Amino acid sequence: MKHFHSIAAVACLLAFSGSAAHALSGAGPSPGDAAVPSEISERAQQLVAQPGIAALGIAMIENGEVQWAAAYGQQAPGVPASTDTMFNTASVAKTIIAETVLRLVGRDGMSLDDPIAEFYRHPDLSADPRYEQLTPRLILSHQAGLLNWPYLYDDGKLAFVADPGQGEIRYSGAGIRILARYLEERFGASYPDIVQQTLLDPLGVTGISVRRTPDLAGRVPQARTPDGRTFPPFTRSEEGGEIEIGQWSAADNLFASVEGYADLLTRVIAGEGLSPEMAEERQRLHSSSETELGYQCILPAEECPSPLGFGLGWTLFGEPDRMILNHSGNDFGEHAQVYFSPQSGDGLVLFFSGGNAWVAGLELMELVDPDLRMARHYRALYERMQAQQSAEAE
Repeated sequence: MKHFHSIAAVACLLAFSGSAAHALSGAGPSPGDAAVPSEISERAQQLVAQPGIAALGIAMIENGEVQWAAAYGQQAPGVPASTDTMFNTASVAKTIIAETVLRLVGRDGMSLDDPIAEFYRHPDLSADPRYEQLTPRLILSHQAGLLNWPYLYDDGKLAFVADPGQGEIRYSGAGIRILARYLEERFGASYPDIVQQTLLDPLGVTGISVRRTPDLAGRVPQARTPDGRTFPPFTRSEEGGEIEIGQWSAADNLFASVEGYADLLTRVIAGEGLSPEMAEERQRLHSSSETELGYQCILPAEECPSPLGFGLGWTLFGEPDRMILNHSGNDFGEHAQVYFSPQSGDGLVLFFSGGNAWVAGLELMELVDPDLRMARHYRALYERMQAQQSAEAE
């Protein structure tokens, strides 16, 4: 699935950002959200009245505890979204493999720097000597030297576009899939079972599924494109295709409720099941980029996030007194933003049934935390892009 990790993706929805809102029955908040600040609830209701957003879920974490969670809009005609709605969160799936790998380190002697080739040989890559350099650390920090997906290559086959481990971010879902196959071969179990046994069950987390299961029927919202077209749940793309029961991807199509994922974040913040050494490695800068727009700060230097780049499985946005760890997800009909800070214990979960809902997510993040440097960084990039588009239109 396509995933645009930087704010450059908002350019594709500028044409829709001025669309007139229309009334939607069931656009109001789900029951039990009395604690949601009024300005956030009001804006959420306005957002799900827009053609390109059918539903959204939001959960706020403070001091390591979920303070409130709510859902707005409809997951299907006449069916209000709820905090139990299982949103397709796209590339937020990558946070699950990251948290799983960090907890597997030390098991069976596993290290972040073990060669992938020792247990798994990818048919497109294994003949290249550079394949021997791939490790879990390099893949989780997007230093594998691969493009995002095989379809981006002329022949549809993976190939190295750079040497692994150069410190330069080259975001790759294909690399994440290689890591999942490595885990399966190393531990002799399916990836979904490894996640369940290593991460979700030990932490007592429910409301998250890395694969489509029969019990997701009636719980996953329809997909909504920016121009208001609606597609059935489990649709792969605007061209069609369906995620079948039992299918999974470590890089995409994670199904989660806002309450379930928020519960996971509280346990991640608390460091449950994770050694202090791995917690520190997760938030250490491993890679950055001087070419990718999303990693170039145009704010005054004293206002920029620092560091700005990838840790292990999460994007890092440093602030003077805390580190923000973030991941987004975006496909044709869904969007997601999640972040947390180990230092302050704060976090946010935002799931949308609405593709390319970058601006909507940014607005809600700004309302939740006006001091968030990550949001200021993205706002500055977005406004520059708007100005450039306006100048080109004149």
